[in-house]
Amino acid sequence: MSTAVTALATGLVLLWCLPSEAGAQEAAAAERAGAASPGTLTAQAFGKVPADPTVFVSPYDDSDLNLKLKADFEAQLAAQGRGRVESEAKAGFLLLFEARVVLGERAPDRPSLGSAQAGSEGVDVSVNVWSSTQDSVLGGRQARGDIASSLFHISATLRDQTSGEVIWQGDAYHILYQPEPERVARAMVAPLVDKIGQSVVREPFEIE
Repeated sequence: MSTAVTALATGLVLLWCLPSEAGAQEAAAAERAGAASPGTLTAQAFGKVPADPTVFVSPYDDSDLNLKLKADFEAQLAAQGRGRVESEAKAGFLLLFEARVVLGERAPDRPSLGSAQAGSEGVDVSVNVWSSTQDSVLGGRQARGDIASSLFHISATLRDQTSGEVIWQGDAYHILYQPEPERVARAMVAPLVDKIGQSVVREPFEIE
């Protein structure tokens, strides 16, 4: 067997073995929820969130829907005891979020945790360690509905204003069965706030 072929085989083994732990977590979550869950949530904690942080909530743009979601985030932070809302100047943390519809035809048609390419000098293996939009070792498989279904996606990031470090990142997805993104989006805020400071892999949730 040539050196290049041996290296390729070794690289492929590495590619599939690295995400085994995340894959096991994902499989367990899928088993609990069933394959037809309309909503899924993936989150990763990168540091410890204080028990009662002061938080300033800010969307990436001031659309009418985002302003409503901002108010919903603030209300849920207070209702769930996840933080006290303050002005940007006084807050210790920024909760930044982005909300959008992902059209069905733009949804990826297959999962990918990385890639392997063989060349004249051996094999180049690339593994996604963390991503909020693609499959990754830490984040697991990203939520996917039927390929013809559109999804609503809210991505939220909690950032320490003093250090500038991202403390937590969360992504919630929900299938849009009907053209009513506002109702779905606003109902997604509570389960997303509930996971602030926690790490979960494709955890299912339902909205009323």
